[in-house]
Amino acid sequence: MSEAEDRLRARVEAETMSCIGCNDCLLACPLTQSKQVTIAELNGAVYLPTIDSRHVADFVLACTQCKQCVPACPADLNRAEMVLLNKLKVEDRVADFELALQARTVTFPSGVTLDGLSNKLAELELFKGASPQALRRMILKSTLRMLVPGEELCHEGEFHERLCVVLDGSLDQTSRGPRGERIQILVIGPGSFFGEMGVLADAAEPFGVVARERSIVLEAPKVAVLGMMELSPPFAEALQSLYSRRALFSYARHPAGLGALPEPALDELLAGAELTLVPTGHVLFKVGEVPRDFYLVRNGFLRAKRSDASGERVLTYFREGNVFGVLPLLHRDAQHSYTVEAVSRAEVIRIPGALLGQILQRYPAAYGSLMSGFDAERLARAQDVGVGPLNPGLGPGPTRPPGPTAPGDTTRAPLAEGVLMEAGLAAGREVLVVDQTRCTGCGNCIDACERRHGYSRLQLRGIQVENYMFPTACRHCSDPACLMCSVNGIVRLPSGEIKIVDDNCIGCGACAERCPYGNISMHPVTKPKQGLFVSLFDFLAGKKERDAALEALDPRVQRIAVKCDLCAGHHDYACVTACPVAAAFRVDPARALSHAPKGS
Repeated sequence: MSEAEDRLRARVEAETMSCIGCNDCLLACPLTQSKQVTIAELNGAVYLPTIDSRHVADFVLACTQCKQCVPACPADLNRAEMVLLNKLKVEDRVADFELALQARTVTFPSGVTLDGLSNKLAELELFKGASPQALRRMILKSTLRMLVPGEELCHEGEFHERLCVVLDGSLDQTSRGPRGERIQILVIGPGSFFGEMGVLADAAEPFGVVARERSIVLEAPKVAVLGMMELSPPFAEALQSLYSRRALFSYARHPAGLGALPEPALDELLAGAELTLVPTGHVLFKVGEVPRDFYLVRNGFLRAKRSDASGERVLTYFREGNVFGVLPLLHRDAQHSYTVEAVSRAEVIRIPGALLGQILQRYPAAYGSLMSGFDAERLARAQDVGVGPLNPGLGPGPTRPPGPTAPGDTTRAPLAEGVLMEAGLAAGREVLVVDQTRCTGCGNCIDACERRHGYSRLQLRGIQVENYMFPTACRHCSDPACLMCSVNGIVRLPSGEIKIVDDNCIGCGACAERCPYGNISMHPVTKPKQGLFVSLFDFLAGKKERDAALEALDPRVQRIAVKCDLCAGHHDYACVTACPVAAAFRVDPARALSHAPKGS
């Protein structure tokens, strides 16, 4: 058992001694299997080396770790951890068996056993240090897939969100050329892996992958990889390190980043750089600190702010492609003149300032390439402090920042950048907007949504920016907090839309709780009554409204998650098409911001 599992066991055993045996956690559980087990049986299983009770095993295997039991506990215990510990015991006791091999829609025996594959993975550099139990658990949640020559495993620009390990054969990693032609990047052979970008960064695949020959690949879904990272620190460290290196080199060579630098200068900068994850609200540096590094934003949003007599004010925002922290180094400022804080989860490339000085001394021509990303930082400094003389020997002085330019009218309205970022709207992909100067309040958008989907997935309330309202509807975030369902009740389609899978949803409500914007709701699963006279009687008696109100309060009623999926499978957006005055439209905030002057 790993150190992480030992800590889990210690916490669970301590909480088990504090349990008062009220069974409230199981009453709150949405699983049908919870009706067949008691909290006493689950507590007792904590101290057993193996779990032989069939109904206890069935329950812990069905548990999705939705944590609906946690707030129900009057003793403030995390009973989800107790179930997790018992789940690991059951998974560890699964007997060795021959795994199935999936070839498109057909499955057949693979000739590879669970333990055999676990031992083979343990030999790979990525999995060294992972326990056999952790590898078995990951394999049990994974798919063994066979590809034929020319078969595409994932498409460039689509979401795959699986860690893929090549076991046999070889694959081509490809990119699309300017005319749509497929360009080979490299060959992925046995023992190699890819997909960590989609798993760790919630990003679309940067390359396509096609089988060169008959190949066998292990596909581990995101939830299995994250679970293994939690229980196997050596694997987590190895995967994070490899992800950082790959992301660093692939993005820094992008034209919007540092890709315009001369190749030797770029190689030297990257040798000393590191990829840093900045959680929401984390401060990267503060006013008064000595400048030591400069930063390139890979993704996410950060704000530059300063406090004065009138209070705290935001000077500008940094987003993908912005470089900041350079000017204080070039001007030899004794301290930073503003604070930088993450508005959302962000990844930044940190480059030591000492290395920058060395590079510019050796490659003076690199200065002009770097300066192209300074506009946002210049804006912050212009609002804050005077510009002093440049550090001698580091290149020519900065040019005057260009004046504001009119953004492209891709959204039919100028959108306030600060509001988009602060409210989390900038993290969305297809955000619904209603022009209040045109909207008549007819409700056709809501009715059309209900006719198409059975439940209305939007409400005409939300954030108001001048005459534009952003209604309560799923934003299909680029970094979605809701996508942690172990039964695939909510998934991201390859094209990026986030969708509820009705047949898989167990109604636990975990995705609704995780959504920071309240854009997922839980609706009772009810069967409509048949017959005209019954419906007419219910309408006249007001019974329909009373039943709906009672169902909303009854914890025993089965529920299902409901959210906007951008009308996936349809050729249009029902809400937009139904608007008689063209007040409703969809906008991609990232595209809107890309047409606005950076830092404006």
